[in-house]
Amino acid sequence: MTTDIATTDTDRLIRLISFLEHDPYNLNLLLDTLSLAIASRDLEQAQRLVNHFEKHPIEDATCWAQMAYIQLLLRDFASASAYGDKAIQAGINDAAVLLNTAYGHFYIGNYDTSAAILAKLTSQSDVDVSTLLLHARSLHHQAKPEEAEQLMVRALQIESEHIEAKGLLSLLLYERDDNEAALRLAHDVLAHNPNQLDALLACGAVHFDQGNIEASRKTWRHTVNAYPTCGRAWSGLAQVEFHEMEFVDAETHLKTAVTFMPDHIGTWHLLAWIYILREESGLAREALDKSYALDRTFGETHGGLAVVDVLDGKFDDARHGIRRALKLNSECMSAHYAEMLMLQKAGKIDEANTLVQQVLERQAPNSNLSGRLLIERWLQAHQGKPPQPPAGQH
Repeated sequence: MTTDIATTDTDRLIRLISFLEHDPYNLNLLLDTLSLAIASRDLEQAQRLVNHFEKHPIEDATCWAQMAYIQLLLRDFASASAYGDKAIQAGINDAAVLLNTAYGHFYIGNYDTSAAILAKLTSQSDVDVSTLLLHARSLHHQAKPEEAEQLMVRALQIESEHIEAKGLLSLLLYERDDNEAALRLAHDVLAHNPNQLDALLACGAVHFDQGNIEASRKTWRHTVNAYPTCGRAWSGLAQVEFHEMEFVDAETHLKTAVTFMPDHIGTWHLLAWIYILREESGLAREALDKSYALDRTFGETHGGLAVVDVLDGKFDDARHGIRRALKLNSECMSAHYAEMLMLQKAGKIDEANTLVQQVLERQAPNSNLSGRLLIERWLQAHQGKPPQPPAGQH
């Protein structure tokens, strides 16, 4: 019976589109056709209708609102957001139109616009959990975890066992350094849904920060298997491998990570440090150049490039880079690392060691990717005491 109804709707939709081809500016006919396309969810005919509307546009807010929804069905998020914007600007404030438009902006990375639209909905007392979730994710992408967390608290007041809301909250708790609460909530979520992505990200990261390296590795491996296009998971796995000095695997997985999140500066930096520790200066410079293109004011990038200049024997360039880095961040780890290398290259070992101790005193002892790790490994490699790889490393 369901198939018969679907076939009937498709046949009727085909007929209506053919009528439109003979009477393209008939507004009532167009609205009926758009409504049927939305109801039937026939993507092939929806695309035909989109093509028709783009060829014969009608300036009507209701048409734009419905086109926004159809473009969402077709996963053309840029067009969905554009049509939704036009409908809103024309005076439509229907909650469904606002939500559809926000979805379009979210999926093309316009998180500020998405959040601004969603704020109109989440300010209402009768908002649903899915809207709160989308708003929280928009804020999360804007690096506003506290505001996002407040929305998830509201969501759980509405539906206390909502798995996705609890998962996102666990990740937000991790990102404001409440590791114990984050891990408890993540474990609760994963007990009900072992593949909930936010909880997996929180779990893998907390285990790593707490020094539970194998638990972190196990979580990240599960995550990349379940979500092979999640760049953050590949980067997390690579952090574990970097920590264990499994540089071949770490390099491979960092390259995978940046294919899915090419705008993540930290991943480019970690990749660069693998090359620095292997003294592959050309590859290190390429990775840092990617970071520099994303943000020219990040001190660690300038410091990293100064390290590469030292490796290449460009000491004047290195000095300039160190000054730029320290001007941007007086405690820039990579700049101090570059200074240490220059002292070592000049044979000033005692001065280099003094600088090392000064830098280490400013590092958190449990910071797995801190200067402590990098400098100690460099000293091991360059003072006749190469580190032993862990069992199983190739």
